[in-house]
Amino acid sequence: MSTSFRLLVLDGTGAVSDRRLDAASEDDARKKASAEGYDVLRCDRDQPVAGFGVFARFTHRSVDAISFAQDLSTLLAAGITIKESVGTLARRAGTSRHAQVLRELQASISHGLRLSQAMEVSGAFSPLLIATVAASEQTGDVPIGLSRFARHQQNLRALRDKVLGACAYPALLLVFGSIVLMVLLGLVVPRFAQVLDVSNRRLPELSKLLMAWGRFAADTPAATPVMIALVLGSLGFIAVILASQRHRHWLLERVPGVKTVSSEFQLLQAYRAAAILTSRGIPIHRALEYTFDHLGPRPRAQLKRGLASIREGTAISTALGGSGFADEMVASMLGVAERTGALPEMLDRIGDLYERTLQRNVDIASRLVEPVLMIVFGALIGGVVLLMYLPIFDLASSVT
Repeated sequence: MSTSFRLLVLDGTGAVSDRRLDAASEDDARKKASAEGYDVLRCDRDQPVAGFGVFARFTHRSVDAISFAQDLSTLLAAGITIKESVGTLARRAGTSRHAQVLRELQASISHGLRLSQAMEVSGAFSPLLIATVAASEQTGDVPIGLSRFARHQQNLRALRDKVLGACAYPALLLVFGSIVLMVLLGLVVPRFAQVLDVSNRRLPELSKLLMAWGRFAADTPAATPVMIALVLGSLGFIAVILASQRHRHWLLERVPGVKTVSSEFQLLQAYRAAAILTSRGIPIHRALEYTFDHLGPRPRAQLKRGLASIREGTAISTALGGSGFADEMVASMLGVAERTGALPEMLDRIGDLYERTLQRNVDIASRLVEPVLMIVFGALIGGVVLLMYLPIFDLASSVT
């Protein structure tokens, strides 16, 4: 039984193209392509995905960019060639999928492609890393470029982990608090409503409403499952929204406290990426174009307006400040960099500024959100329990 394969191949003229072949196995597909005179750079089962261009037809793969950059930088700094360094990393990775990517990377380099070209062909590396390597190849200091990329990305990862860690406890509190409320409203309250008759008793309206819900849930078997399904469906809907980058940006920009933290983190990523690329000799307007994927709709639109002004000859500080992408403090710092010529260093300082601000806001938000959630869920759960026991207290007082 034959299977369809997509192959990324190098023809006799050195051009990269993709071909589709039916073969019994991946090895068979590679042999067929080699028999036709092609050098196979990559071979995957045919799984069409949404996208454009030659490389969009292949399934998405990725490697740990930080580890790859650190290890490769170390080997290159020791005097080992790029081909030998990549081969060493592939052998060290063993039989994992990461090793397969590295072996394909080594094969592409063996066929004459530069490291940046081979990384782009593999489809497993971020555009920022590829651009950093490509610019470093022009200046001849690839190890330094890789080391700088790894250092900046490691700082970003540590900060992102801190933000996620600060969100973990509130998220757990939200989930378990919701579960406790569902158990009370779906199981405990209906049992109480069946046992107690409160129709002729003078109780607070909220307690009567709670008991009315309990009787309805007890008389309607589908009420509790429907309530649970609605709650779980809402949580699932939120999870689906957060899984999409576009929807995630849309949601985060509408939550007051989270909006500020999200915006600062996006700007931090953008200025850090621009610092890496400008230090490798890439012009500022091209460097900032690589940051579009890190930005939400609003800052992306602001940056596009600023870049359009830069291309028209406007100063960087004036263009980015006028578009709203840079605030007054950042615009002033960029103005100083224009006069001194130390743009990469100033972009790093701007990144440091956003990092310190983000850390302060995360600390403040975590100190506020956790107590507020505890108070809210404590009041809700305690209120349900109190309203549920009021009929018992009333019954006991009447008996006495």
